[in-house]
Amino acid sequence: MREVAGQAYYSVKGLRSNGYDAKLILWDESPLKYPYDECLMMVQGKKYMYPIYALKTFANFVKCAFKYDTYHFHFGHSLLPWNLDLPFLKLLKKNIFFEFHGSDVRQESIAYRMNHYWREVGLTNEEKLRTRMLKLGKYAKAFIVHDDELLPHFSQELKPYIVPLRIEPERFTPEYPDPAKGKVTIVHAPSNRGVKGTKYIHSAVENLKKKYDIEYILVENMTQNEAFKEYQKADIIVDQILGGSYGVLSIEAMAMGKPVITYITDEMIKTFPDELPIVSASPLNIQEEIEKLINDGQIRHDLGVKGRKYIETYHDCKKNAKVIAKIYEGTANKTKGKDAFEEVKEL
Repeated sequence: MREVAGQAYYSVKGLRSNGYDAKLILWDESPLKYPYDECLMMVQGKKYMYPIYALKTFANFVKCAFKYDTYHFHFGHSLLPWNLDLPFLKLLKKNIFFEFHGSDVRQESIAYRMNHYWREVGLTNEEKLRTRMLKLGKYAKAFIVHDDELLPHFSQELKPYIVPLRIEPERFTPEYPDPAKGKVTIVHAPSNRGVKGTKYIHSAVENLKKKYDIEYILVENMTQNEAFKEYQKADIIVDQILGGSYGVLSIEAMAMGKPVITYITDEMIKTFPDELPIVSASPLNIQEEIEKLINDGQIRHDLGVKGRKYIETYHDCKKNAKVIAKIYEGTANKTKGKDAFEEVKEL
């Protein structure tokens, strides 16, 4: 399978910390170089290597089919292309789980009703997604998502479990913004400029540069460690202003003690814990919200402190993995919204 923003790595890390024998096997390396146990090193685009890749994939399937009992797949991928392995794994009475992260399940007609900014992004053909979901549902014991935003994209019979995004807080040493600092550093790290609303963020920062002495750092095409060094310089981190929920960059930034700006719809805000310390901003008010933080160093610092505490409470992979283990064992509850986060808090 493929890594999705470290969620496979952190899931395995958390399961191991709770005494489970778990391994992460990838088709190819993540661009951000998240760790793994095994990688088939199948580089996309090298068509002349496809016959070798086919042999490697099949050999890995045979090995895994007889070695493991439970399979946790991400982004709709499994051991073989086109999910050809699923009938065989089911025949062998294996436990199959799929976790979805966004574009792998988000249907345009539903997404547009919930958040009109998705029209700017453009989404995958929804008929194709629905067909794949129904196919995977024949083999999976359960589906997993990380918050309520994706729930409307599932039919009632395919209703997923919610496991909040995972991170390892100990990997990050928080460096809270200095309230007395003069020149403010703003960091934006778009994995996809269109999806993140980068053009609006650029415009807002350029306008603010006319009034304030600020530094703007754009983080692109870097390894994870290189990116983290840039994040540590930040007094403000702007994630995305179109998507309607918060993602991995936001929780990494909060783990570093940085105040975060990202767009969260009014409906989604109701589903998160009341103490969520993220500043929500859309293209309509992004400049205004950045300016507020530029002008108030104490708020920047306080948001950083609250963000670190929020991550330790709700996004620690060791705690979240306990929920994943319950799902594997068939003892988890299909809670949603604040209840799903409260379950993690109590572990």
